[in-house]
Amino acid sequence: MTADGAHRVVSNTAFLAGGGALGELIRSYDWASTPLGVPSTWPGSLRTLVQVMLTSQQPMFIAWGPERTMLYNDGYAPMCTNRHPWALGKPFAEVWSDIIQDVGPIMDAAYAGTPTYMDDIEFQMTRNGRPTETHFSFGYTPVHDETDQVAGMFCTALEITSEVIAGRHRRQELDRLRTLLEQAPSFMAVLTGPEHRFEITNAAYRQLIGHRDIIGKTVREALPDIEGQGFYELLDKVFTTGEIFVGRGMKIDLQHTPGGPVENGYLNFIYQPMYDEAGEISGIFVEGGDVTDLKKAELALMESIATQDVLAGELQHRIKNSLAMVAAIAAQTLRGEDIADRRLLFNSRLSALATAHDILTNSTWTTASLREVVDGALLPHLPSENRVSVQGRDIDLNPKQALSMALAIHELATNAAKYGALCAPYGSVSISWDFSGVADERKFVFTWAESGGPQVSEPSRTGFGSRLITKVLASDFGGQVGIDYAPQGVRCVLETDAASVTASKTPSKKG
Repeated sequence: MTADGAHRVVSNTAFLAGGGALGELIRSYDWASTPLGVPSTWPGSLRTLVQVMLTSQQPMFIAWGPERTMLYNDGYAPMCTNRHPWALGKPFAEVWSDIIQDVGPIMDAAYAGTPTYMDDIEFQMTRNGRPTETHFSFGYTPVHDETDQVAGMFCTALEITSEVIAGRHRRQELDRLRTLLEQAPSFMAVLTGPEHRFEITNAAYRQLIGHRDIIGKTVREALPDIEGQGFYELLDKVFTTGEIFVGRGMKIDLQHTPGGPVENGYLNFIYQPMYDEAGEISGIFVEGGDVTDLKKAELALMESIATQDVLAGELQHRIKNSLAMVAAIAAQTLRGEDIADRRLLFNSRLSALATAHDILTNSTWTTASLREVVDGALLPHLPSENRVSVQGRDIDLNPKQALSMALAIHELATNAAKYGALCAPYGSVSISWDFSGVADERKFVFTWAESGGPQVSEPSRTGFGSRLITKVLASDFGGQVGIDYAPQGVRCVLETDAASVTASKTPSKKG
């Protein structure tokens, strides 16, 4: 101020330099038509705030004077949506008239000298002509002039709408996933982060550990009674290396009832790494079963019957294969954010696996008819009209071959129903198998051939289903699998030595 009390007029407007698109708008704006007047007359506190605002990438706005005239920067402009650039130089209450009942008291508090900070505040804001849920994190700070009176308000803001809604959706999908896993007979848990923090457990897992409250806790916090037994270290290794660990009949000392004694038992289980969208390990999927009674019975029998060694080894081998396949399906299918669709896909793959298990159970897990495996895997996908033909000898598969064949047929049928021959009115699928060649060169050939569907093109990436068909199926049959994405229809052929399978002399047909 001058000696006579009048405000000195500062003509320098260098404080308006920079600021990108909003800087240009502010410099060219007709401020003389607003209560603020021309920038050369603005008080020092306002000039300083504008300079800070224009040189920052953080979304900011200023409300100044009794009318609460608005200025903002490039970072804040997207929050204004269709209000920008009209909002520049307008009163705050006019710009945000649709939410003024919610935000007005916060602004009044700032002008009364009380700062406010909000981590998350929800507004029903008008965007594109309709009410829209929005979320913001912001702070309102009172600004004093040279007379120590509140002359305006300074705000740093961040819109967090997408993060809040994404978090809500993730929680909803996790709830659905928990419901899906809850009734599974085997125990299951999802651990996140390098500290192995419990995110999901099902009823079988909670029963195993005595119904402790463990969600949100690390394994070391939740299960201190297993310290020194090597389980912490196994989890650390799986998370660090990405190598799957399968435990077979592993001894564990665990508290099975709340406040009860630590009891020894035996578990079959698998630790399967889970990956995020960046391909980094984000957690571990745990799945298994309590085989204490089985193991103790096995040990008792082994004392008197030496042949139980063979039976126990075979049993463990079968359980290992089943656990590994379930865990692989879970880890590959649940990867990513779209948990709703992946939950349905996970359920369908488990159903195909369960059908093959039923067939094996009926034969006491010795062999399974290839025809029954194919028919069982096809059943959920067959159209009302008969457009699938199956022809081949009666072949007996071992358990590993039966499980991998069931999943392979399930994947081929699913793709055919969605994108291939079975999604077209006149498309058809031919499935056949037989032996060719003689003597030492005799081969077993299994063929899936589609025709009459949409024109086929090779997919741009290889999914879990394709990898299962070309790698797992080939490995379990000791042969080679090729998939030809010919324009007229997908063709998948498995070829292996005849010795890998057993055939009878009775041909069977289904058309």
